[in-house]
Amino acid sequence: MNENAALELADTDATAESGGEKPTAEAVLDYLRAHPELFLDHPEILDAVELPGPPQPIVSLHHWQLRRWRHRAMSQKSALDQLHQVAADNAEADRLLHRFCQTLLGATDRSTATLERLIGETFEVDACRVAPLSELDGETRGQLAGWLENPVPHCGRLHDTVRETLFGDALPQTGSAALISVTTDGDASARYIVALGRRLPDGFNPAQGTHFLEQIGELAAAFLSPSAAKDNA
Repeated sequence: MNENAALELADTDATAESGGEKPTAEAVLDYLRAHPELFLDHPEILDAVELPGPPQPIVSLHHWQLRRWRHRAMSQKSALDQLHQVAADNAEADRLLHRFCQTLLGATDRSTATLERLIGETFEVDACRVAPLSELDGETRGQLAGWLENPVPHCGRLHDTVRETLFGDALPQTGSAALISVTTDGDASARYIVALGRRLPDGFNPAQGTHFLEQIGELAAAFLSPSAAKDNA
């Protein structure tokens, strides 16, 4: 395609994108007649072109095969786009986790209040609570008993008793939460719960992975560890 043709095509695209009058079918046909090399120069355009099949009941095996290949290619492109998005999300998660590590290492106060503040400053959460398990009332511990036996991070809605105990008014009934069980220095009796809340009902959902939350829990355990606090002093 020569330079003038490219400029004409760019002007047509710009008009369509700016909300101006769209070119008519006849104008498009005239353009293609004047520039028959368009599809040779830009074969990717053909990916979106729907070609007519043979009249029924005639079946063209070649046409049918091309349709199957095209459908397969579009499916693979969609899967590849999803993988790219997952990779981008993982890269962002790694970046946030690295920044979280830096802030933890720079903290001089190893209290739960400091940990809550640093989590809130680093991650996109609407509420955060770091609570020693021993300070929770018996009803709340009873609601958490089944989860604490196998403390993989919990994601989703919370029982009202647990939600009110951990978050108070900071998390509405329609919100969602992630609960992370934290054990310091390998002492099962020295346990904390890191509770993260989002106002969106699906902000934390049971279908999401928990590896990133587990890493936050491990960092929280190291931060709250009595031995780490002693070394820091």
